[in-house]
Amino acid sequence: MERYKSSTEKSKVLWDRAVKLFPGGVSHNIRQFGLPFTGAYPPYISHGKDSRVWDVDGNEYVDWWMTHYSQILGHNNSEVRRAIEESVESGIHFGVPNEAQVEYGEKLLDAIPMLEKMRFTSTGSESTMYAVRLARIFTGRKLIGKTLGGWHGGNDALTYHMSHPYTDNPFYNGVSFDYNDQESLDEMLKKHGEDLAAIIVEPIIGAGGGIPPEPGFLQYIREETESRGILLIFDEIITGFRFRYGTAGDGLFGVKPDLLTLGKAAAGGMPLGVYGGREDVMNLATPGAKGGRWVGGGTFSSHPLTMTASLAVLSQLKNRKKDYSRLNKMGDKFRERLNDMLDEMQASVIGTGYGSINFISCLSSKIEGPLVTPSQLGKLFDHDQQDIFQSFLMQERVLGYHGLGALSFSHTAVDIELTLNGIRNAIELSKEFNS
Repeated sequence: MERYKSSTEKSKVLWDRAVKLFPGGVSHNIRQFGLPFTGAYPPYISHGKDSRVWDVDGNEYVDWWMTHYSQILGHNNSEVRRAIEESVESGIHFGVPNEAQVEYGEKLLDAIPMLEKMRFTSTGSESTMYAVRLARIFTGRKLIGKTLGGWHGGNDALTYHMSHPYTDNPFYNGVSFDYNDQESLDEMLKKHGEDLAAIIVEPIIGAGGGIPPEPGFLQYIREETESRGILLIFDEIITGFRFRYGTAGDGLFGVKPDLLTLGKAAAGGMPLGVYGGREDVMNLATPGAKGGRWVGGGTFSSHPLTMTASLAVLSQLKNRKKDYSRLNKMGDKFRERLNDMLDEMQASVIGTGYGSINFISCLSSKIEGPLVTPSQLGKLFDHDQQDIFQSFLMQERVLGYHGLGALSFSHTAVDIELTLNGIRNAIELSKEFNS
């Protein structure tokens, strides 16, 4: 990593200051990007435009991280920036209802009719936390089910069984099953079905490998939860407005949950969380509701800058409905070329994902047969090799995590070629590092 370190001296100075202040040098674990494992440090980004970002030393990167997949329009979108600038002239935040909040809620309802009632928060973690709380209040049950490898934010209700071998104990009343594994789901329901308040799933598994549902699997979850009085929550913080204008669960796969959560692409880089769905469930969040409990939003919920920016995002995404097909095809074609290249290099690395989301995973050995469950990937996932590969990919000026990340409407064919070349070089450098 000498080439990386010699070109990022200002980032190194900032890193040395940061490690004295923050545990691990960061305020979000994954923002180390695996770089300390190879004796390096993350780049400190100063600005971005479209599909590129620049660090404080002036180095330019093809960005796949895209603000945790949020920047579907690309960095520094002119219409979003203009909306924020106009809003901030009137003030920053007042902690009271605002007009943009109502307008944004109406646009969400128009795009996603199942959002009969909704609440806004500042983060995805808050939204999944409150959705789970509502499920417990509504059903009178405490237990929550989720998928192995499923990431739903840092709240106590859901932060467990995220990494193989999934032996960590839940903080509070949680069980899990393997995604796309009907037998695993049946076993969980047989043991715990009467005690489950809700099952929460991402329609396409995110941090667990970008794994889409097998035909009929989401429908099976819907049927089984409905027959047992278990609420089904779709966590669409990553998938909402990512593959189409609206949701993935209902819009792509034809399965309607009871509740869903949104964020990321729905706000284009501003801090937003949304939870909502069935009116009879959401009404328990009404102040003074009979049988209700405290279900809130937070000091910075419905922040005027977020609301106005999000309106600008949805307006553009609605106008670009037909462009989603091109974006998803670009991601699928990239993944096809990536795996062909990895096979040619005989690398124990695999590209997974769906549409515009792409993951690259380093493995201890090749996966035999199709990859359909997080457990298959988890058993072979090599964390040390992943950090080494991730570090060299950063040296190749490709910014990503979980191997890579997500495309935006601003990514180009040139970005694809630079990324594939960077991946090839990063794998070759990883081999040299290991030898």
